Amino acid sequence: MKISNYFAKEKMDDAVFVQTYIQRLSKLQESDIVWAKSNLDEDNEAVQSLLMEMVLSFYATDLVDMKDYEDYLTTAPLESMSLKELQARLIHLFHEDRVHPDSLIHNGIGNCELLKILKEMQKRMSH
Repeated sequence: MKISNYFAKEKMDDAVFVQTYIQRLSKLQESDIVWAKSNLDEDNEAVQSLLMEMVLSFYATDLVDMKDYEDYLTTAPLESMSLKELQARLIHLFHEDRVHPDSLIHNGIGNCELLKILKEMQKRMSH
């Protein structure tokens, strides 16, 4: 199966896509993480672009259909969620934070949820 990536000129297979994602996640600097743990209002371009890339890329996969993502939302702890449930949580975070016109994601980042979701997704993808 091939999955699209809006930020690539050609389609990538699953393994390449996942590896690209993990590399992007690992490139976050300590300053990005410090910013994510704060409640600052200003945007952080590195973190914001990563979320945007991940969400748009996941929209193009068939892990979770955009129309059905709410079916995968759960209140279970992140550690026990499946990859589909984590993806749905990421999409939900993206949608919730779109209500902040000056910062697509600062509210979700500010309470560290994005960072927690990404770390759990990385664990699932690296096994």
